Amino acid sequence: MRQETGRGGSVGRPAGGNGEKVRGELLRAARELFLKRDFKAVSLREIAASAGVNGAMINYYFGGKRGLYLAMVDEVFASLDVQMQRMNESAEYTVADFSRSYSTLLVENPWWPNFFVREILFSEGETKEAVLQRIRTLIAPKLLESIRSEIDKGHYRKDLNPEYTILSLMGMTIFPFLAAPMLERAFSLKLDKESAASIAAHNVEVFLHGVVTGKQQQAGGSAP
Repeated sequence: MRQETGRGGSVGRPAGGNGEKVRGELLRAARELFLKRDFKAVSLREIAASAGVNGAMINYYFGGKRGLYLAMVDEVFASLDVQMQRMNESAEYTVADFSRSYSTLLVENPWWPNFFVREILFSEGETKEAVLQRIRTLIAPKLLESIRSEIDKGHYRKDLNPEYTILSLMGMTIFPFLAAPMLERAFSLKLDKESAASIAAHNVEVFLHGVVTGKQQQAGGSAP
């Protein structure tokens, strides 16, 4: 394939309109490699080789490894943001839509939960801050606004802490995907779109209504 000269005189975009295909292959390769190892351990050469392209393509399309890394992360946030834009005004649908959307996203991007834990919770530096900034601007405000709105409307208890409520919802949603190998071995539960939808529906029911019956709630929530 003939290649054109890209930025700074380096080999760049392939001729023939294959740009989106090359870009997609680089993102695919990055997801596979960053799933296995952290940011510093993955080289540009490995990513390019896995994608079957010249290493200069990474600089051309993404401006380097960090740009590719963040583009990969942005795909996840963009997909989630589209779903969150559709969140219904009703409290039940709001929570259900988020849980369902995020569970589907995790099934489609199985690399994301462990990647998030490794790169965000146990790393430092500009890349971590860049990802956290996306969370602060794209996800956290919308969820906080939704929870606070439902408390103000009387749909949720007045004594709920909005931040803690989000932590509970996110924990219920994310943990099954972090613990997928254990779930498959201990409970013979394979995570796919169907099971993810069932888990999301269950989480919403527990989140909104709890696990005890009305009689037990009146008795203080303790089993005899």
